[in-house]
Amino acid sequence: METIRRSDAFVVSGEGFCSSIDYQVLTLLYQPIIGDSAYTLYLTLMNLMDRQSLISEEYLHADLESLLNRKLDFIEKDRYKLEAIGLLVTFFAGDSFTYEIKLPLSAKGFVNDGILGQYLITAITKKRFKKILKVFKISEPNKKQKYNISKAFNEVFPSIGSEEDVYESNLLATDKNRLISLNEYDFNWRLFQESLPDGMVATDDLTEAIKRKVESLSYVYGLDELQMKDVLLKSLDENNHVNIVSLSKNARYEFETIEQTQEKQKTPETPVERNNPADPVEFFKNVSPIQVLEEMGEGMVSSADLRTVERLIEEVGLNPSVVNVLIAYIAKTKDGVLPGYTYFQKVGMSWKRNQINTVELAMDYVKHLEAARNNPKNTYNSKNKPKDVEVDWLEDYINNMEDR
Repeated sequence: METIRRSDAFVVSGEGFCSSIDYQVLTLLYQPIIGDSAYTLYLTLMNLMDRQSLISEEYLHADLESLLNRKLDFIEKDRYKLEAIGLLVTFFAGDSFTYEIKLPLSAKGFVNDGILGQYLITAITKKRFKKILKVFKISEPNKKQKYNISKAFNEVFPSIGSEEDVYESNLLATDKNRLISLNEYDFNWRLFQESLPDGMVATDDLTEAIKRKVESLSYVYGLDELQMKDVLLKSLDENNHVNIVSLSKNARYEFETIEQTQEKQKTPETPVERNNPADPVEFFKNVSPIQVLEEMGEGMVSSADLRTVERLIEEVGLNPSVVNVLIAYIAKTKDGVLPGYTYFQKVGMSWKRNQINTVELAMDYVKHLEAARNNPKNTYNSKNKPKDVEVDWLEDYINNMEDR
């Protein structure tokens, strides 16, 4: 593509406007690397956006020259810096450009990125780097002898029964850079990519978001690499780009097809010996959501329940192993009848707010809920730690699985 011309049109879109903390990160962490002119270009483009629609009117690059009082070739070099550092994505069609603004990383994300932190040290020296970081340091609250006794959603609100599955994309959101990675899940990407037909899917199309989605769907619906290959190929649009919404629908369809086929071919089974860990913590870390749901449904798993698991991982942001504990706990409190997603979402958000991000914390939290349920009038303060309780239903649950 030739150099940008003054007569070329452009629009600006984005995912939101910077908060005061974002501006602080941009000024103190990004600006030393990209320079003041690129910093000014970023702020100018962002402020051209409408605050409601998050998209600007159409402008000419001649307008941008006037606003910045800079020649277009210098503006273009600054644009490259913004693209390279992840603050801007540029799209081109015909003689029109779209500049998509990206919000900056958090201070923690920036410094721990590895590359950006090192570049900042090079730009301002290590001594100044350490001094700047003090601006972003936070004081940890004293949590000693403090216990979270907040009520969970399911302790206050009854189950609705059945709810409409609601999902809307393209809504304003404040969560940034939240991609749930299944670190303990072994997905063979080499096998997956080598199984794709040559030239069918561009490497650039397998973005980080698409990869995380493929891993998540494979984990939730129990689909192997070759089955996920078929799911992905069915999710290509007319231009052979991956439609991330279609990925979920096709994964559910693939799961349902496999289930129906297995049901038709089912023969009297001999008991299968399961080698499940006896320790509840290790059990929930290693068991899959399908296995948890199978035990509750006497071998039957519905795609609707798995869709709930999928959304708890991706939309609420719960750790997959924590989701296993959540499902088992709610099933116990609801006498084996699983409510709809809305109920799970509310309880899951409560767990998220309480920073329940490991199986160990989930188990401790469940014990606390059981203690509160059994002793509703009991109150706790800094001198009275909640008495630990045995969660008998977990032991019974695991024993039932081992007996099958």
